[in-house]
Amino acid sequence: MALLTMLLVAALATTLVVALLGQQMRVQRELGGQLQQDQMAEYHRGAGLFALAALREDARGGSTVDHPGEFWAQPFPPFPVPGGVIMPVLRDAQSRFNLNSLVSGRQLNDDAVAVYRTILQANALPTELADSLIDWLDADTLPFSAQGAEDDYYLRQSPSYRAGNQSLSTYSELRLVRGYSQDVLRTLAPWVVVLPARASQLNVNFLTPALLEALLPSIPPASALALLQNRPPAGWKKVDEFLDNPLFNGVDADSVARLRRLLTVRSDYFELYTRIRLADRERQSWSLILREQRGAKLAVIANERNPAWVPVFEALPAAAASEPDQEEQGTP
Repeated sequence: MALLTMLLVAALATTLVVALLGQQMRVQRELGGQLQQDQMAEYHRGAGLFALAALREDARGGSTVDHPGEFWAQPFPPFPVPGGVIMPVLRDAQSRFNLNSLVSGRQLNDDAVAVYRTILQANALPTELADSLIDWLDADTLPFSAQGAEDDYYLRQSPSYRAGNQSLSTYSELRLVRGYSQDVLRTLAPWVVVLPARASQLNVNFLTPALLEALLPSIPPASALALLQNRPPAGWKKVDEFLDNPLFNGVDADSVARLRRLLTVRSDYFELYTRIRLADRERQSWSLILREQRGAKLAVIANERNPAWVPVFEALPAAAASEPDQEEQGTP
């Protein structure tokens, strides 16, 4: 009996020690994961400060034109950090069509609507997607068309919710709008961006041939490509300088006037995409930077974790076996 009692006590003690060791290991893993998340957050903040410094230096040079030849627009090399690497990509946010520009205040922007419908057609998407987005952006509760959607549509969904009736805050919010599936978002991502509504102009020095065709459908694709391939090394100094190209001689005056309203050579908004690999974790982040008063004011005005679309980071391929950042999953 005494021997059995001693064996039972030893077994219980062993079980208790194993349980304590297992709990300690779990706590250590949780603390290690939290430390990695904190490090990633600081590295992301550091990438933001680096981007601000690059844009601030550009403003100090007195440049009044933003173009692909400037220092901030060049590809940045990966930055090694203890246990990992940071890869930032800084881009002109006004090189793509701003979805919020469809509605400015309480007024519909007819120029922007026409361009957006052309973008949808170019991607073989229903043009009615413009109607549902207009309803999401405008302040009224009346459907823009039969294909629009206001509260009466969204309250019938499961789970139910209401129309935004204000500007989009992030690109991912577009998933809430009628008709905008994940495939639609993936298709539109290289063409569009979400900025404050007042950023209704696109920087002509960063235009892609496809977007130029959307702005002016009468231009032959080959001509649009040739025009942008011959972009001056320091960019076009003025929009009128761009419009002086012989390509626009046969374009009607109304179309040229619309182009003049839609284009600029100076950008106020910039996007920072940051990809961070630390040990077995990876995080992707997006930040929106506002530059005002010719560089006198620079600030990060929006952040999003794991954005719906991230540029390809060829220098840092994603590891299929990497552990997901649990904190970053779900709605931003």
